[in-house]
Amino acid sequence: MVEGESCINYHECPVVKAYEHGKIDGEWIRMYCEGNWKECARFQLDEIIGNSPDFVLPDGSVEERLSR
Repeated sequence: MVEGESCINYHECPVVKAYEHGKIDGEWIRMYCEGNWKECARFQLDEIIGNSPDFVLPDGSVEERLSR
């Protein structure tokens, strides 16, 4: 991976951690975290309100299994 291609929040993101633990499909990571990360709903929420709930997926949908 070339520097600058992945999301600036990649290493802290609950979605990445959920993928690493086998809870969600890797497609999320490829589509958003390593791709078009500025379109990620989580990233946008972080920019607007300073955080995003763990259960919000990059497309803005909710996955309750990711709640802490």
